[in-house]
Amino acid sequence: MTTLTLLLLFVCAIGVLAVLGVGGFLVLLKLGVIVRKASRPAAHDLGGYRTDRGREVRPEDERA
Repeated sequence: MTTLTLLLLFVCAIGVLAVLGVGGFLVLLKLGVIVRKASRPAAHDLGGYRTDRGREVRPEDERA
């Protein structure tokens, strides 16, 4: 192999490793966001609802 071929092979290998490294970093970043959101406490509903606040929705009302 010539020196130019080895140099091109080395540059390609560096490029492949860089792409894999960036991809791995993005996957870890997304997993971190998922774990962080999953570890948050659930929202607590304080239950301030009354039945007289709403109204019945009929199928013919939804078309309008």
